[in-house]
Amino acid sequence: MNPYTSFEHPYEMIPLHVAGYILGSVLLLGHLFALVRRQQTQAFLLASSRNHLLAQILLAVGLFWFFLLVAPQGLGILSSLRVDLAEFEGIRWLLQLACPVFLVLMITQVKNLLFPRALGLFGLMVASPLLFAAYLKDPVTRLLIPIWCYIVIFFSLLWIGKPYLYRDMVNKICSKPFWWTPLCLGGMAYGAAILLCAILWW
Repeated sequence: MNPYTSFEHPYEMIPLHVAGYILGSVLLLGHLFALVRRQQTQAFLLASSRNHLLAQILLAVGLFWFFLLVAPQGLGILSSLRVDLAEFEGIRWLLQLACPVFLVLMITQVKNLLFPRALGLFGLMVASPLLFAAYLKDPVTRLLIPIWCYIVIFFSLLWIGKPYLYRDMVNKICSKPFWWTPLCLGGMAYGAAILLCAILWW
């Protein structure tokens, strides 16, 4: 038996319907709020790229989540999400050390557009358990989750590498009144579709 596949990771135990309920609800309610509270949502988004406090919190959450994946053994619940690194097991200690060091350096040295980078990291962390929940499951409607995840991964990598694109995208969306309602309705429809599939088939 392969020592790296001899146990089931908690991500692999997430039921498809549970992932559907969570993602569908977040998409539906989040886009509904954005539609109803348009001015407040746009004001938040326009200011978010330079919201250093929120960026610090989001970055800390993302890095702590990553630390749980590379945590050492023997830490109780903190080791419950630990993954095998196969041939990279030798650098586990380096990844553990990098988490707090990277957090301190990013908070103290990156003064401009930290939020898009933090949001990108958080997006990558969120996509992983959802992809595991939908991996090789039936029926084919499960693909609604991976499609959303791959879109999130694409934009997350984009914002981490070029954070100014997040600011430009937000400015463009908020400056085009005729874009806002279709985007909100589209997000609500996608969330409703996931919820419907989770209730009826997953």
